Amino acid sequence: MSRSPLEFSLSSRMIKPNRWLNQDWLVLFLVISLVSFGLMMIYSASSSVEMVLRQGIFAVIGIVFMIYLSFSDYQRLLPIYLNVFWIGIFFLLVVLVIPSDAATRRWIDLGIFGFQPSELMRCVLTISAAAFLSRNPRIVFRDWMIVIGVSFLSFYLVFIQPDLGTAIMVLISGILPVLISGFPVSYQIIGIVIILLSTPFIWMNLLDYQKQRVLTFFDPSSDPLGTGWNIIQSQIAVGSGSLFGKGFLQGTQSQLNFVPESHTDFIFAVVAEEFGLFGVMGLFLVYLLLAFRLVMIAKNSNFLFVKLVAGTFIFLLLTYVAFNTAMVVGILPVVGMPLPFLSQGGTALIINMIMIGIILSFRRTV
Repeated sequence: MSRSPLEFSLSSRMIKPNRWLNQDWLVLFLVISLVSFGLMMIYSASSSVEMVLRQGIFAVIGIVFMIYLSFSDYQRLLPIYLNVFWIGIFFLLVVLVIPSDAATRRWIDLGIFGFQPSELMRCVLTISAAAFLSRNPRIVFRDWMIVIGVSFLSFYLVFIQPDLGTAIMVLISGILPVLISGFPVSYQIIGIVIILLSTPFIWMNLLDYQKQRVLTFFDPSSDPLGTGWNIIQSQIAVGSGSLFGKGFLQGTQSQLNFVPESHTDFIFAVVAEEFGLFGVMGLFLVYLLLAFRLVMIAKNSNFLFVKLVAGTFIFLLLTYVAFNTAMVVGILPVVGMPLPFLSQGGTALIINMIMIGIILSFRRTV
């Protein structure tokens, strides 16, 4: 006797005939606006037309995936979503065995471009966890423990690359579906206590440069020409933008290359310097409007899968924005988190657009 809920029904669901009119054009407009602004900022930060064109190609690929998935019937794809986790695990193992860079083991060289499996993992882990937890009408404790276990396994495989920032986000992408699905509060408290008690063990297993980043966070001036350089220069860039900024391509800190990695992790510093406080507030408003619109798409659904995927991705989107900006201004240690849709990085851009497309698909069926 099958225990599958309505979510796993493979029966055909009707798609509205006027599917183009039924598309959420506001979400598409907001995403494309962020990506376009990101291309501008990448050019300002790098002065490299080649880098902009490269990111533009990834953007086009991401838009195609996003629109295609937005018209898909997610219920028909549930069996696939349940098993895409294994694809992520496979690539995480591949990058550890045959990385394009033996020092970091984060990338797989595909010739014309590199592929970062950890970015894929934070997507497929959420989707598979949501499909696994929603496959039966009732979630048993064993289901939660399985998802928590594979989440920590995924975290470890990314952590040893080493990539602490992305590893944390991968862990969150697996744990959040557990919490949203009703994991008992008493067990949540036990988990928090265990994590706190594990802090000394985690610290001992950090690499020297990771420990130095944490120490520099507390006192950037202790090594202003070394580990503290990024934070100090980014703070100068942000502060010098004042209210209205210095203007596009007019930022001294970014144009004179005082801010390292200004086209990736520290691109927010370029935005703040060239467009000022009002420009930053406008950027935050776009992110919040995008998140709000995604919430509105999923809020009326009675399907647990929809709530788990949408809730997790929206939280991760806002967390990336908060962590990146906090890192740039020195509120949090430098852990290498890109600003969604703006920072240079093809894999992250495509994955974010895929997740947007999947959430848009939740409104396709009637």
